[in-house]
Amino acid sequence: MMKIHYLLIFLTLCYQVPSIMAAESPFMDDNIHINADRMNQSLTNEIYTAEGNVVVLWKGLHLVADKVRYEAASHILHANGSVVMSKESTTLKGDTLVLNLDTDRAEMDAAQLASPETGMKISAEKLIRINENEINATATEMTTCDFPDPSWKFGADKLNINLLGYATGRNVIFYVKDLPVLYLPWIAFPVVLEKRSGLLFPQVGYSKSRGMQLDLPLYWVISPSQDLLFDLDMMSKRGIGAGIDYRYIRTRGSEGHISTYSIYDQREDRWRWQLAQGHKEIFSRDANLRVDVNATSDRTFLSDFGEKSGDYNRQTSETRINALKTWQNYAVNSYLRYSEDLYAPDNRSTLQTLPAIGISGVRQQFFSFPLYFDVDATAENQYRETTPTGQRLYLFPRLTLLPFTGKYLNVSLFTGTHIRGYSTDRRGSSSEVQASDGDLLPEAGVRLSTSFTRIYDADFQLLKKIRHEIIPEISYSFVPGHNQGRLPLYDYTDRFIHRNMISLSATSVINGKFISADTTEYRDISRIKLSADYAVEGERRDLLTLVESQRPWSDLILESDTWLTKLLRLTFDSRYNLYEKNLSTAVVGIEVDDHKGNLIGAGYQMARNEVEYFEGRISTRMIKPLNLSYTGRYSFDRGDFLESVYAAEYRHKCWSVNLAVHQRPGNQSYTVNFNLAGLGSK
Repeated sequence: MMKIHYLLIFLTLCYQVPSIMAAESPFMDDNIHINADRMNQSLTNEIYTAEGNVVVLWKGLHLVADKVRYEAASHILHANGSVVMSKESTTLKGDTLVLNLDTDRAEMDAAQLASPETGMKISAEKLIRINENEINATATEMTTCDFPDPSWKFGADKLNINLLGYATGRNVIFYVKDLPVLYLPWIAFPVVLEKRSGLLFPQVGYSKSRGMQLDLPLYWVISPSQDLLFDLDMMSKRGIGAGIDYRYIRTRGSEGHISTYSIYDQREDRWRWQLAQGHKEIFSRDANLRVDVNATSDRTFLSDFGEKSGDYNRQTSETRINALKTWQNYAVNSYLRYSEDLYAPDNRSTLQTLPAIGISGVRQQFFSFPLYFDVDATAENQYRETTPTGQRLYLFPRLTLLPFTGKYLNVSLFTGTHIRGYSTDRRGSSSEVQASDGDLLPEAGVRLSTSFTRIYDADFQLLKKIRHEIIPEISYSFVPGHNQGRLPLYDYTDRFIHRNMISLSATSVINGKFISADTTEYRDISRIKLSADYAVEGERRDLLTLVESQRPWSDLILESDTWLTKLLRLTFDSRYNLYEKNLSTAVVGIEVDDHKGNLIGAGYQMARNEVEYFEGRISTRMIKPLNLSYTGRYSFDRGDFLESVYAAEYRHKCWSVNLAVHQRPGNQSYTVNFNLAGLGSK
C-alpha cells in the first residue's frame, strides 16, 4: 500500500479545545508531527494511533517505531517495536517507550543509549531518562566500546548518569570481555571527553629501588579555572606516598601551580618530601611577578624519586622570585634567588642572592647627535654560611657613538666604566678583604659590520626564490689589566679579566620563498656563523675554548642550523683548535618530524678530555594500532648507557595500554598504564 502521510497538530494544554481548532494553527510551538502507513483518531477520548513505519517529530526529537499511541489529554506517547529516539547527538533504542511530552521523562525497556559527544554507550533492562542529561539505569552495562561484544564494560545493579558530568553506581564490577576483574562497592567516574572530576585509571609498575608500585589518582575539577590531582602512591620497598598537584588560572593571563609530595621512607626510616610552585602574576602590560619554588627535604630526594631525566640527575635546585616593572626607556627588576648545589657535600658555600634589585636603561640619543647612552645597575645582598658575604653595588654606564650607518657599512664605538662597591662581612676571617671597598674599571670597543644580499630565482616545485645574505663583522674590545685581589669573590663580576682582543665573524643566512596551491610562506633554510678571537694580549674567559692562554688565536667556532626540508633539521656546532689541529668540542643533531607521531632524532656531544656521549630518540605510529618510542643516551667516556626508555602504546578504539621501561645506572623500572576512552580524562 502506498504510504499515506498524515500531519496532526496537537492541542494546547487545555484539552477541551477541539482538535479541528489546533489543525488551523500548524506552527504552534508545542506541535507534534506524525507520519505513518496507517492512522486512527478517536475524538471522544483524544487518542491517536499510528502503525507501520511511524516517524514522530516534536521539538527537535526524532522517533521511529512500529507502532505509536498518543494520549492528548495527558500528553503521553507510547511506542512499541524497534523504537529509536534521538535528540541532538544522543540516541536511545529499545523495545518499548513511554514518553511524557510535558516533562520530557522517558522510560524504556531493553534499552541502549549512545552519546557520540561523550563516546558513552549504555545497555540496561530498564532505563529512565529524567531529562535530556540525567539517566537512571537498572541491571545495566556501560562502556565506550561497541555493543554487543565490548572489549571492556562496567556492570552495575544501578547507575545514575549525568551526560554532562559523571556516573555513580553501587555494586559495580569491571569486566574485560566477559571476565570480571574488579569489584567496587561504589564508584564515581567522568563520562565526558572534556575534563571532569573523578577517579582516573590506576598505574602499576615495578622499580628495583622502589619495588612494586601502584598509583591511584583522583581528579577534581574545582571550577573552570581550577583543578586538583591527588595521587596515592604505594611502593612495596618505600612505603605509601601522597601527592597533590593544584593548577589555577587568574585574570589577565595570570596562572600557576602548586605540587607537593610526601612519603615516610621505610628504607631510610624518615619523612621525605618535595614542594614545587610556579606562579605568574600579570598586574598590567608593564608589570609582572614570577615565582618559581623548588624545595626538597634532603639532597638525595630527586635521585631516589625523580622520574624524568633532568629531575633524578639534577645538579642544582633553585628557588627564585622575580618582579619586573618597565617604562618606555627604563626597567626595574628585583629578585630573590636561593640555590642548592646537590652535588656538593653540603650547602654552606653555595652563594645566595637575598635579595637584589636592578635598573636597566635602554639606549637613548643625545639630542640629534649620533651619540647614545645606556646603563645597567644592580644592588645585591650576597649570603652564604662561609666567608665572604655582604652587599655589592654594580654600575655600568656606557656611551655609544654611531658615526656611520649606511647601506654597506655600520660602525659603532663605545666606552663605559664598570663601577663596583662592596660592604663585606668578614666574620673573623683572616682574609685581606676590606669591610668596605670599591673599584673603577674602564672598557672600550669598536664594531664594524656590513651586509651583502642577493636574491636568486629558483625553479623547484615549491621553492620559487632564494635570498642569500652574508654579514661579515670585526670588533675590538679593551679592558686594562687591574689587580682586583682585594675585592671579595662572588662571581665573574668581581674579576674582570685584562682583555685586548679582536673578534672576527662571518654569518651566512639563506631564506626561501615557498609557494603552494593556496599559501605563500617565507622561512629560513640555513644559518651558518664562523667566528674566532685574536688576543693581542690579556686573558680569555671562554670555558669551552681549550687553547692555552699564551696562544693568541682562540678556537675556530662554527655554528650552523639547517632545514634540509620543512620536516628535516640539521644542527652542527663545533670548535676547532688551530694549534693542535683537532676538534675541541662538537655538537651534532639531526631530527626528522612529520608532526603526525613519527619522529627520529640523534645527537652527539663531545668536549675533548671532558665528556662524550650520543643520544637518540625514535617514535612511530606507522605500525597500527601500536605507538612505539625509544630514547637513549650512551656515554663513550663511561662505556655505558646513561639512560634508556622504551615505551609502547597499544591503542584500541575504546581503550589503550601504555608500557614503559626505564633503565638508568643503579635502577630499572617498569610502568603499565591503562586508559579507557571517555573515562578519566583531565
